[in-house]
Amino acid sequence: MDFNQVFELRRTINEFENKKVPNELVKNAIEAGNLAPCHRLTFPWRFKNIGQKKRKRISKKYLEIKSGSKSLAKNIEQKLICKIMNSSHLIVASQIKHEEAKIDLENYAACSCAIQNIMLSLASNNIGSKWSTGRITEDRETYEITGINSEKEKIIGFIFIGLGKIPPKIKRPKLETIYSEI
Repeated sequence: MDFNQVFELRRTINEFENKKVPNELVKNAIEAGNLAPCHRLTFPWRFKNIGQKKRKRISKKYLEIKSGSKSLAKNIEQKLICKIMNSSHLIVASQIKHEEAKIDLENYAACSCAIQNIMLSLASNNIGSKWSTGRITEDRETYEITGINSEKEKIIGFIFIGLGKIPPKIKRPKLETIYSEI
């Protein structure tokens, strides 16, 4: 496959089929993430594959956060539960914290590169993914469920992995609007 085709294949999947992706392909993608560049060789990324029992707990917390004090319609509630439960794999991505803000920012950039590598590796095998953040990733209970020490690490998102409906192509800006020679 032409390498640039992988970039075109990498699309954010929002709805996953309840089908299993081989663990070996997911581990290969994590290995690709571990090859990402990082300033100062800090290797600040951490990834945990969340099992079904813990996903159920996360989906319950997710519903609480999304509903607030009001109740949600059953179809909305079911859609939110499916978001957490239907992907083949749900990976929580976290970053080792650093007391120096500049290094912490460099580390976040490195983690972003690692996540992009993971998503590109998956795309090269026709596997969909989505990197998602939000209040669920900041919630104290999410840290407890995933066993992540919030003093040492920051959750930077969930990576949903699986098969699903590929969204339509995005109209991207023309090269001349984002690139210039000076």
